[in-house]
Amino acid sequence: MTLLGILEDDEYLPEYGTLVVRDRFSADGLAPLENELLGELATEALSGTVATAGDGWVHGHAGDPFQSVRLEAHDTPPEVVFEDWEDVVESPFHSRSGRVALGLLTGGEYDGTLELGRRGLFQVRIARRAAAEEEEGDVWLVQFWPSADPGLPRWVRRTRPALFAPDAGWQQVLGYPVMSAAWTAAGFGPPRPDSWLDEPLPGDPPDAAICAQLGVEPPVSHRDAVALLVAAGVLVTDGDGYRLAEHPPLAADRVFLPEPLAVQVERAAASARYTWAAADLTSVAAWGDPAPAGDLAERLLVAPGEVPALLAYAVSDHLVQRVGEGIAALPRRRQPQPVSVPVPAVVPSRSQHPATIPGAPPRAGVVGGNGEVIVWRAGEPVVLGRVPDQHRYRAHETPVGIAVATSSGPGMLVRWDGTAERLPADLGTHPVRSADGRFLAGVEHHVGRRSWDRPHLLDVTTGEVASLARTDELTRRALAVIDGALFYTDGFHVGSRTFRWRPGADPEPLAPGLWQIDPLSGAALERGPDGVFHHRPDGTRTPVPADRQYELAPGGELLYAFQYAPPSVWLLDDGEPEEHPLPEGCNLSTAIPSAPFWETPTTLVFTHERGGTSRLVRWDIRSGRFEHFDLPAVAGYRPFAVQPVY
Repeated sequence: MTLLGILEDDEYLPEYGTLVVRDRFSADGLAPLENELLGELATEALSGTVATAGDGWVHGHAGDPFQSVRLEAHDTPPEVVFEDWEDVVESPFHSRSGRVALGLLTGGEYDGTLELGRRGLFQVRIARRAAAEEEEGDVWLVQFWPSADPGLPRWVRRTRPALFAPDAGWQQVLGYPVMSAAWTAAGFGPPRPDSWLDEPLPGDPPDAAICAQLGVEPPVSHRDAVALLVAAGVLVTDGDGYRLAEHPPLAADRVFLPEPLAVQVERAAASARYTWAAADLTSVAAWGDPAPAGDLAERLLVAPGEVPALLAYAVSDHLVQRVGEGIAALPRRRQPQPVSVPVPAVVPSRSQHPATIPGAPPRAGVVGGNGEVIVWRAGEPVVLGRVPDQHRYRAHETPVGIAVATSSGPGMLVRWDGTAERLPADLGTHPVRSADGRFLAGVEHHVGRRSWDRPHLLDVTTGEVASLARTDELTRRALAVIDGALFYTDGFHVGSRTFRWRPGADPEPLAPGLWQIDPLSGAALERGPDGVFHHRPDGTRTPVPADRQYELAPGGELLYAFQYAPPSVWLLDDGEPEEHPLPEGCNLSTAIPSAPFWETPTTLVFTHERGGTSRLVRWDIRSGRFEHFDLPAVAGYRPFAVQPVY
């Protein structure tokens, strides 16, 4: 017995609660199996109680937390101590390429690859246990070995139930607004003031006849809803508060239900109880095509008395069908195609949109769709260098070159002589820059089973990095760099604490709630429980209207906000807000990298897609003039501009 290879990820984050191992594509790989029911997502079954596998895929029932996953390739069946694992399942698996990787449910694989040693049929064993007490998620062991006749899937060990508790049915009976009151009263979700109990209950109240059976009037307020939930047994009084009942009574056992509602409640209860085990059964049926039904209790490790109801649910849910004495899986049902209904187009009058005139290229250049950094010299575009990372978010002009923030670790610095190098620190995807361009700052985030963040301050002229200590949370956000000091906040909520940190000293607390700070003037926007306030460069603090999401323009005196329909910019200085219409097609999304940006303290630039051509539209707020500049083909698909030094 030889261990051929290992692939491990201690911080695998499942997508849609599903651990995915997928065959890597190979142009000269084997053909798919003739049994199309073994294709990934070929049936409507989920990942099962533990895991299921097929033609080039393994899906594990993982939930949302980070998982610790170890993949192993063997040449013969490996030994395992089953008692070390809570749940174990073995299944056939077919590999067309002989190579597998961890992936995402919606498609794609991670970089690491496990070589299986051959192509074709394998047996895969998936074992799962809870992580250590202070760790989140589960620990997984996925072992592959070749097998000419792997047989049908078989569940070897269970310590977690194969059949879940039935849904008590109270959401169907009482409605979502009432059940939402149960979760809030039990302390889930954001904190609410005590006055919340006396707020009106949204939506339609539950049926008066059902409330009468519980001895309660139909609820009008959240307080009434809580009383109804206590009467139903969903909530339990706990000292001065409430908690959710661990095993609430079934609604059908407490109240008489009209027939349509009774059917709905019964269906919800069956779905909660059998959905995951029905996926196990579907996997057996797909590999058997058809599979015998006589040994399902032993194969699935469920009580023999539960098999008839489980099988009936799988048939009613169109997962399997009976074929003589066996069962066969059913393919995923096709969704009906939507009927296209012509809708008359409403074409706005072009007179509503200001005209534009040809203008100059972007001051500091653009980052092209393929990562090329393009600058204009003597009026002509020149490729300065290239940033290879797949996702590029923001680019800043600096005294030594163009710094580009990327999604994979430290960004890149493309120097003015064309050389490209990694930045010495990971500044995240939203770095901030000092007014002179010398300093860049940002927060490095590590998201995993042991998440942490760490702010960094980089002097691009020397390459020196100063860093704060790590924290075990993901809350800090860089606001600005002024006079060599980093301003940052410790949260994303209203009223978060704000600090100024100069390397070599301890962080200094500032007024709470600062949301944006202008590096040119030190002006700030404060968001707190009492509203939004503008801290002007002269030190005065004035309230900001709450009708729009205003931001600081460079220089700190002017506030601006975007309006999408019709497209316009609202400017707020000392007087009343003023609306300024924009040319048709300007991109007003504030999501980087294509968000509007200030090219100078008085010039705002928008991206614009026009007939397949990428265009920049420049607005001079002093003259009111609009210019456009069509980017050359070398800029590629959806380029974004470099933020210039003002």
